[in-house]
Amino acid sequence: MRRLLAAGLGLGIATTTVAASAGTVTVETHAGRSVRVFVPLKPAAPASLVVMLHGCTQTGEQFAEATQMDALAETEGFVVAYPEQSAQTISTKCFQWYEPAHQARDAGEPKELADGAAEVVAAHGVDAERVYVAGISAGAAMAVILGATYPDRFTAIGVVAGIEYKGATSIGEGFTTTTSGGPSPDAQGALAFAQMGARARAVPTFVVHGTSDGVVAKVNGDQVAAQWLKTNTLVLGAGKIDPVAALTGNAGYPFTRFVYRAKGNGASVIEHYVVDGLGHAWPGGKDGGSYSDKRGPNASALAWGFFKGRTRTAPLDVPPVDVPDGGTSLPDGGTTGPRPPGGDPANPSGTTPVAGEPGSSSGGCAVARSPEASISAVAIALLAIAMVRRRSSRRSHDRRDGERER
Repeated sequence: MRRLLAAGLGLGIATTTVAASAGTVTVETHAGRSVRVFVPLKPAAPASLVVMLHGCTQTGEQFAEATQMDALAETEGFVVAYPEQSAQTISTKCFQWYEPAHQARDAGEPKELADGAAEVVAAHGVDAERVYVAGISAGAAMAVILGATYPDRFTAIGVVAGIEYKGATSIGEGFTTTTSGGPSPDAQGALAFAQMGARARAVPTFVVHGTSDGVVAKVNGDQVAAQWLKTNTLVLGAGKIDPVAALTGNAGYPFTRFVYRAKGNGASVIEHYVVDGLGHAWPGGKDGGSYSDKRGPNASALAWGFFKGRTRTAPLDVPPVDVPDGGTSLPDGGTTGPRPPGGDPANPSGTTPVAGEPGSSSGGCAVARSPEASISAVAIALLAIAMVRRRSSRRSHDRRDGERER
């Protein structure tokens, strides 16, 4: 692979370019942050941008490899940016979703990430109407914050093993939230709507969460879906989103897909995948990758399918989703249709976090200590126990797979 130095892209950007057999990977500096950017060989016209936010301890390169998003981008013709959290900022490289300094507009990490995305748009000829953001764990929690703080820059969001808006406002609360869930999604949904202010618009939301996530409990995925249901209902008005419809399937792991559709054209406003047996991982990712599980459903393909065609001005002007009518509705939080393992995401306050072991994920945490923070010994002990149990579960899982192969 040939490596060369580029002089910049007209914006004072320092870049390192790697010429690949298909698209091109560049490591650039945007808004003071290192960003790995993939540009396909033949970008679509107009070109879209997917901003991918990694989890704790990860790098942009590791997240790209784990999700295999570049390969999909090459096929579909969209640009991908992977902003990195510097270890000099926080040793664990977590996006600091739990700190009030990083939960509002025009300050902290949300501003840096939004401004960085705008620079990538300008540098690579992307359509500013087609910018999406997705992440895992701490990165997913930050994607939620960007949806609330910069709805005028990000058309839709993707949340894998994430947290609702302002699910915590301190590192101590962060540990409680990841294990037991955050505040009322209705209250947080109203906070997100208030944060949008005059920029308020519908923010289509794609959610994936595993029932066996031992790092960020499943209830958090339920709360993300419920929070954005509340926020989008406040934006669109009461009665503008149809009752949830559900469909079950199996794509490596069994899953239940909950879809909230816009009344009228049937476009999906929220899609929530509850994946039975998935741990703290990006499903459908690279085998052995960082925070990835090779078994599906394939989160990268599903997220792009959810994003594709949406624009900031008309985020719901897309074809109806393929959830059949009849026998699958769960009106008003009812139970006439299939339910996800562990509870109904329309009623997250009634769910109990699953205490099972994760699938094939390993390592990672949605919250970690900042240099100024003080974590109690109890919190540290609980986190250590969770990490040991998760690694032990993976070793047992690998042994069982090996025995089956023999």
